[in-house]
Amino acid sequence: METSPRDSSRAGFVAIIGRPNVGKSTLLNRILGEKLAIVSRRPQTTRNRILGIKTWRDADGGTNQLVLLDTPGVHRRRANLNKFMVQQALDSLDGVDVILLMTEVHSPRGGEDPEEPRVHRIHPQDSFVLEQIRARAPTSPVVLVLNKIDRLADRRPLLPVMAGWAEQGFDTIFPISALRGEGCEMLLEELASRLPEGPPLYPEDLLTDQAERFLAAELIREQIYLRCRQELPYSAAVEVTRFEERKDIAIIEALIHVEQESQKGILIGKRGSMIKAIGTAAREEIADMLGCRVHLELTIHVEPSWSRSPAGRRKLGYE
Repeated sequence: METSPRDSSRAGFVAIIGRPNVGKSTLLNRILGEKLAIVSRRPQTTRNRILGIKTWRDADGGTNQLVLLDTPGVHRRRANLNKFMVQQALDSLDGVDVILLMTEVHSPRGGEDPEEPRVHRIHPQDSFVLEQIRARAPTSPVVLVLNKIDRLADRRPLLPVMAGWAEQGFDTIFPISALRGEGCEMLLEELASRLPEGPPLYPEDLLTDQAERFLAAELIREQIYLRCRQELPYSAAVEVTRFEERKDIAIIEALIHVEQESQKGILIGKRGSMIKAIGTAAREEIADMLGCRVHLELTIHVEPSWSRSPAGRRKLGYE
C-alpha cells in the first residue's frame, strides 16, 4: 500500500541548548534561512527563548516541520538576570521531541601536538550543560552538534573531540559550521527523522510565534551589543512603547533602559553619534524584517539597578 503524503509527514519540537556563545542563534537563523534571532560575538546575547519554525516538503511529498527553540546559554551563575536566562533554557527542555546539544571546536594552541587528546577534552561547561539535560530530561533523545569547524585549518582535531563525546554515550555527532552552512543539511535530515509522525503543528508559512514588537526590540538591543563595549550591553534593556503599522510605514518608539547616568552618556555618544548609529542600523534591520519603511525614535531612560531588582526585571519582562 502506498504511503500518502500526510502519513509520511513529521512535526515536533527541538530545543537548541548549550553553553554561551557556541552559535545557537546562528544555527537557528541558518536553518530558517532568515534572520530571526539576534547575534553578536558577546556571550549571553540571547535572553529569551526564541521559537522558529522550519517547514519543508521532502522528496516523497510529505511535510516536515521543525519547531526550534533557541535558548540562552546555560551557565553556572544563577543570580539576578542570569537566573532568568538559565531558567528559560532549562524550561525549554520540557516536552520537546529532540534536544540539540551544541558545542564548539577550537584549533589546538600553538606548539601543541594536534593529535594530543588532552588538548581537546570536553569543556567543563559542556559537562555542566549535559548534567542539566540528564537531570531535567533523562529520556529525551539528544543530538550532539560540534559547531565552528570552519575555524579548523586541520580537521584532525575533530577525531579526539568526537571520541571524547562518544565516551559520553553519543553515537551520532554532527560537525558543522552554522556560519557557512557546512553540514547543516545533514543535520536537518537527522532532526526530521527523529520527529514523531503527524501533520504540521503550525501554519506552513509561519516563521515564529513572536510578535513583531518583540522582534523590533531585539533588533535594537542587538545594535547595542554590536556597538557598545564592556558591560554596558548587559545593563541595557529595550522596551517598545509604540508600534503602529500604517499603509506604507511603521512608527516605532522605544525606551532603552540602562542602570547608570554614565551609561546613558555613553549610549548618547559625542553629539549624539552613538544613539544615531544605533538607531540608523536598527531601523534598517527592522525595515528589512517588516518589508516597509520605518520611523524609529529611541529614548534613553535610567532605571537604577533594574537587572538586580526583582521588580525591575519584572517590569522589563525578565522575571
